Amino acid sequence: MNPVTLTKDEMFDAITVERHRLADVLDGLESAQWDTPSLCGGWSVRDVLGHLLSILEVPVWKFLVGSVRRRSFDRYADEVACQLAASAGPGELVARFRARAATRFAPPVVGPIAPLVDICVHAHDIGWPLGAPVALDAATLGVALDFCCGSGRGFVPRSRTAGLRFQATDLDWSSGEGVLVEGPADALLLAVTDRPAALAKLSGPGAAILAERLG
Repeated sequence: MNPVTLTKDEMFDAITVERHRLADVLDGLESAQWDTPSLCGGWSVRDVLGHLLSILEVPVWKFLVGSVRRRSFDRYADEVACQLAASAGPGELVARFRARAATRFAPPVVGPIAPLVDICVHAHDIGWPLGAPVALDAATLGVALDFCCGSGRGFVPRSRTAGLRFQATDLDWSSGEGVLVEGPADALLLAVTDRPAALAKLSGPGAAILAERLG
């Protein structure tokens, strides 16, 4: 299958759609579900929403300054996510997220593919452990997969996907050359972005190789 392509405007529109889709899922959660561990190591469902809000509410300059002071972008991003998650109740957090869903922010160099992959992956980080999977648009999911199984800049080290061919079993999508890894499209996306919980849904001789690379 040829790579799925979306224009810059189409990517931003897709990001908005997926943010609203996730907000709808979050609106239906019970109080205890907000403390459920997500697929994103160390973060609860509430913390993941805090991270998604941080992208929309914290200015880039503040992220840069904070990352320098903490000597780590990841450490500062974790700190901000947890602070925002604790800043309000679930209803207000979801309302703030929904109100900013159409925000068109993208980091330099990488561009809108970054927030697109971010919302696709984190929607599943939340939905999978809750048994409430978020049904992403097929074209959006295809674009995210093309990126993560290709250059993956900032999200997936090339060494993780090199020499593997990925084939979705529920979507007309494939990528790469080498040893076959196949499974549902969402499981492929989660596995290549370092979510070991997705490995159980993958098969093919390359699945063991990918599992070993995830450690």
